[in-house]
Amino acid sequence: MSEKVPTTPPVPVRAGYGKGCYRRRIVLEADGPEVRGELADDFHHFAVRLLHDGTSAVSVDGEDVRVPWTTCPGAVEPLHRMEGVSLSAPLSQLLRHTDARAQCTHLHDVACLAIRHAGRVAAGGEPRRRYDATIPDRVDGSATVELARDGEVLLRWQVRASTVIESTPDSFAGLGLSGSAFHRFCAAQLDAELAEAAWVLQRAVFIGLGRRHDFEEIHEASTFAPIVGAACHTFDAKRLADAKRVYGSLRDFTDSPQRILDRD
Repeated sequence: MSEKVPTTPPVPVRAGYGKGCYRRRIVLEADGPEVRGELADDFHHFAVRLLHDGTSAVSVDGEDVRVPWTTCPGAVEPLHRMEGVSLSAPLSQLLRHTDARAQCTHLHDVACLAIRHAGRVAAGGEPRRRYDATIPDRVDGSATVELARDGEVLLRWQVRASTVIESTPDSFAGLGLSGSAFHRFCAAQLDAELAEAAWVLQRAVFIGLGRRHDFEEIHEASTFAPIVGAACHTFDAKRLADAKRVYGSLRDFTDSPQRILDRD
């Protein structure tokens, strides 16, 4: 008799998908040697406090305000590996400074953006920046997504599967959002500010696909692991078996974008 291979439970589908939208807001605020960054969306809410000496990051501390899995708070500790990095480092270098799979993806993203913001402000930039991503549910595999920076729409992409079909500005048309080609394009073809914005929107496009799934019915992270792989702190094989659902952490900001940073 052959040995029975364990199977993973199917990922529950969200009822009503196709009628709402995913929203993500990132706020960066500088005050002297301190930068605070905050990210919130349907699934997460994290904050970062960065102290710097004008040249490099001195301390990087994280806060897990709202998390989907019980193991997520443990990702605050590896965030300290970002300490010592240069404020002038490009975003691509910051993202590779430490093993991203040992980090919480979203907490690490905010830390990288906070370091970038510290360097920008040190060079004379405005002390506050806000990104707002709006990602409608896919209809027939397509959606028109937007990123606003400080209240003004900067990027608008029509996305089908993982490819930009049409875009404003038009330089993104035909660009695939998966893999290293996207990052090579941003590094080679865009200035640092537009590259940062494009990366923020790319992240939101992929995370927004999570609205397809009913996370309140996913009780263990291992059920979702086949979709994301060993992508982050929680989905690492060393922690996956211990990662359980934090019930009540899911939000829907389709009709209430003004509440996205509420701490309730």
